[in-house]
Amino acid sequence: MRKTSWKTLGAFLAAAMMAGSLSACGSSGSTQTTAAPAADNKAQEGAEAPAGEVKELSWYVGEPESHVWSQTSYEIAEEIEEKTNGSLKIKVYPGATLGTQAEALDMLRTGSLAFEISGPSILASFYDPVQVYSLPYAFDNPEQAYAYFASEGSQKMYNDTILNASGVRTLDVWYYGKRNLTINGLEPKTPADLAGQSVRCMDTPVAKTVVASLGANPVPINMNELYLSLQTGVVVGEENPIPTVIAQKFFEVQDTIVLTEHSVHLGTVHVSEQIWNEMTEEERQAVTEVLEKYRPIIEERIYKEEEEGLATLQENGMKVVEPELEAFKENAKKVVEETFGGDVDWAAQIKDLEDFKANWK
Repeated sequence: MRKTSWKTLGAFLAAAMMAGSLSACGSSGSTQTTAAPAADNKAQEGAEAPAGEVKELSWYVGEPESHVWSQTSYEIAEEIEEKTNGSLKIKVYPGATLGTQAEALDMLRTGSLAFEISGPSILASFYDPVQVYSLPYAFDNPEQAYAYFASEGSQKMYNDTILNASGVRTLDVWYYGKRNLTINGLEPKTPADLAGQSVRCMDTPVAKTVVASLGANPVPINMNELYLSLQTGVVVGEENPIPTVIAQKFFEVQDTIVLTEHSVHLGTVHVSEQIWNEMTEEERQAVTEVLEKYRPIIEERIYKEEEEGLATLQENGMKVVEPELEAFKENAKKVVEETFGGDVDWAAQIKDLEDFKANWK
């Protein structure tokens, strides 16, 4: 069988691109790759492969090799190959081995990369209000977020406005984990308890809004400087999903985790529109069906990590505080309105989300 390279990555790999990447939670990932593990699922009958042609595609994951997203991506890639009878062969590159998320996005736009797993904010340069997904208390749970992604307003944002501007299609959203606050020397129950306290954030308007909604003063600090900043008291706290708190060993320099659950942190699955249009209808259907199958599997695996992770933090001496969530939600609503309410596009996207949530069951 003749193989034709699908916008091969040879030139990029030969150039030994940067291994660093901002992960969905702001940390860097390992650059190690290993052979894909065997999928747990039996091959399903799929489309007949075009005679004599195999499309060789690349799949970028910014997370480390060990992360749920990376491990599940191997299973997805294998099942897509089986479902298409081998017409789509996908090689997964975890740990940001192909460069940063921004560099991978550029590769998607030119068609030299097929798929990227990142986060909604990576598309903000094409339409800033896409970061509505990252606002504090934007969603109550992953199911609500999945439903909103499928809604008319969200699909218009992703696969009309942003697609037309970028050449990048968004196929799915994945659960990453709920973000919580960790802190030293306090057991806050309401935003008022955090008044005047300095809490680390990423250096973006949305990230600053998140920390302000918790009642604290946002202080931008790079992830690679955060441990020392917590240790020396430059900031008293930070906010991240539980697996990140463990991976970064913040339990060594923080004594309390406050279950604010202020963000249902989501990732996004992107595909190059150029490559998508060159696939057959059967191949596109196979990709979407496999992604739909694995979304709840990813969610279940992340939930397990969160549950086990909270126990690990307690074993390492961290106190667990359950705050008054309604007080945090009310403060978040006020801060978001003050920050973004005057922007026409932002206001429209926030209203679309709020209208959806009001009618969601």
